[in-house]
Amino acid sequence: MSQKTLVEIKNLKKHFPIKKGILGRTVNYVKALDGIDFKISEGETFGLVGESGCGKSTAGKTMLRLLTPTEGNIKIGGENISALSNKELQKRRGGFQMMFQDPYTSIDPRLTVKDIIMEPLQIQNMYNKKSRKKEVDKLLYEVGLNSRHANRYVHEFSGGQRQRIGIARALALNPKFIIADEPVSALDVSIQSQIVNLMQDLQESHGLTYLFIAHDLSVVKYVSDRVGVMYLGKIVELGNKEEIYKKPLHPYTQSLLSAIPQPNPRKEKERIILKGDVPSPSSPPSGCTFHPRCKYAMDICKVKYPEFREVNGRKVACHLY
Repeated sequence: MSQKTLVEIKNLKKHFPIKKGILGRTVNYVKALDGIDFKISEGETFGLVGESGCGKSTAGKTMLRLLTPTEGNIKIGGENISALSNKELQKRRGGFQMMFQDPYTSIDPRLTVKDIIMEPLQIQNMYNKKSRKKEVDKLLYEVGLNSRHANRYVHEFSGGQRQRIGIARALALNPKFIIADEPVSALDVSIQSQIVNLMQDLQESHGLTYLFIAHDLSVVKYVSDRVGVMYLGKIVELGNKEEIYKKPLHPYTQSLLSAIPQPNPRKEKERIILKGDVPSPSSPPSGCTFHPRCKYAMDICKVKYPEFREVNGRKVACHLY
């Protein structure tokens, strides 16, 4: 794997205003992303995990400027895209694309498969009409479909086939970086492995770099090189997947990994049950945001957020270290 950095995220924040009253006065903010930092190397698959509502999908959409960041820098290929105007951003869209969670709602049902895949080529003014048709056929073949599917509509396909269409659309502009936002969570278990294996084959053949967002820790372990664990808008642990899955440091990561089903019923496994509910991102707890649910919580945890520091080759935000 190349060590050259392709994606660099620094202090990325996304705060959504809460408005009240007739005049729509802002009374508070939902801190969906509250300052995250990480890098992704060329050819790497970086997994981003955490329970629902932790800010994973918001991170993906903000990184591609589908949502405007509140603060922070987003560098892709050495260029700070958070500083680009909408017109400049559109010219560079071909370099980074997104695969969405639901392959039905993310695709226009009024368009044929051919038009869906051809649309980004038309927007970027790539190829002539005849060449675009050839490119569509080539992309369909690469994702396991064929030219006969080109004139059909999305409702005529199964969930797995729809996701293949979404992958073909993401590949149309020959990107180097793809954010996959829970790409298999809406699919049957029997189809998930097919899509994941297809993504890995395409990564090798096209030289792709992935940010793989998921809540299924088993899938993330299978596809990722490194893993970042999110809780309430922040990354609390980041490191090599083998190290994190073998010996998680952060108490939240320990709880997440304890929930992975054990295939051997004779092998006992301790299940760590977290107390309480996930706090609201509009009024997070003081200090470490995980302290109300942490069995190791100390006095300092209630008043000071821990530094995101390096421990044994990985990074973790916890006062225990």
